[in-house]
Amino acid sequence: MMLFEKVKSRIPDNDQLAKEVADEIFAGKAPEEIKSHFSDYVTQIHDRIYEKYVLAERRAGQQVIDEQIERHSTIDFSEMSKLMMSLSQSRRSRAGQAFEGIFKALFYKLSYPYSDQVNIEGAKPDFVMPSEEFFRTNPLDSIIFTAKRTLRERWRQVVTEANKGYGFFLGTFDDKISANQISQAARHKIYIVVPASMKKENPNYREAYNVLTFEDFLKLHLDPAMDRWVAAGFKTEPESSTGMYQGTFEEFDR
Repeated sequence: MMLFEKVKSRIPDNDQLAKEVADEIFAGKAPEEIKSHFSDYVTQIHDRIYEKYVLAERRAGQQVIDEQIERHSTIDFSEMSKLMMSLSQSRRSRAGQAFEGIFKALFYKLSYPYSDQVNIEGAKPDFVMPSEEFFRTNPLDSIIFTAKRTLRERWRQVVTEANKGYGFFLGTFDDKISANQISQAARHKIYIVVPASMKKENPNYREAYNVLTFEDFLKLHLDPAMDRWVAAGFKTEPESSTGMYQGTFEEFDR
């Protein structure tokens, strides 16, 4: 087994880290407190996950190196070089994946129902709310939420996903979305959802009607939708570990 694979196998996955950090930060916090400061909590969880990941990576890396030296009395420089390069690449990749895990933890904590990675005509948005089954019969009253830490070359992917449904929301930490991209997003019925401080400080975001804070997304869109779903007979509280919450509950209770 390559050194990188050995290190990787000892580092907790993103969902595990997100759940662990969310439990720490939300201890004793009421749902309304979390909702009213959602932007702050997203940022706190994001930063804390990174800290924990770096610590776990350093610890796992040192263990593997120590074992390698103990077994062979030396370690090959080229293998070390490959290890450091692979860790750097993995760190960047995991940062984007961890961003999705943050919303899994937050939606779970606030009992917002969803199905994840639903195939919608070839596109796979991160969250379909309240469920895939509901979306198949009521697409106009469903919410699609995708989390992208940064956009970069992913803009085309986002637009493709948005064209597959209605009520599309893009959660991001990207503060470099241009005015032209924001206008393009509006034409494709895309709401861009960012931390409150980012919308306040960025003039392009501040003036755009389709750029929302995380708090606005909950207050103006997700919570009213929850009321409609309940009125339509959708069960938002799970009766067991199966059913409409299956994807969410099994993920964090295993």
